Amino acid sequence: MTACGQQVNSAPAAGNSAAPAAAAAATDSYDINALLATADPAKGQIVFLQCRACHSLEAAGPNKVGPNLHGVIGRKAGLAPGFAYSDPMTASEVVWSAETLDKFLLRPSDFIPGTRMVFVGLRKPEDRASVIAYLQQETGAAE
Repeated sequence: MTACGQQVNSAPAAGNSAAPAAAAAATDSYDINALLATADPAKGQIVFLQCRACHSLEAAGPNKVGPNLHGVIGRKAGLAPGFAYSDPMTASEVVWSAETLDKFLLRPSDFIPGTRMVFVGLRKPEDRASVIAYLQQETGAAE
């Protein structure tokens, strides 16, 4: 199966209990806020093109396969109006910030196990920072 232009293995990885710990360790090796200080929203817009198939950003924009992301920063996960989220997403205590978006965008299924988002993630911290900077710019968020 493919999602956002990338191959996704729909079968769970056997014996991969180290994946969430590895994802957390990967985001602990740098400061996302330091990366955001030099992040390029224009690059983030380009990286975000793969997200546009499922998400809109405009105020009062439609939900698609994924929720509209306008106002996502500072919002509790699972609360975009009119979108049917997975139970794990709505039950999470996540509030979207640069830090939580960075961890989620690294590998969504590791950050919130059971999420319906099948995107495999963005490996490069610089790409995630650029996308977050773009989201901040396009949705009027300021962190």
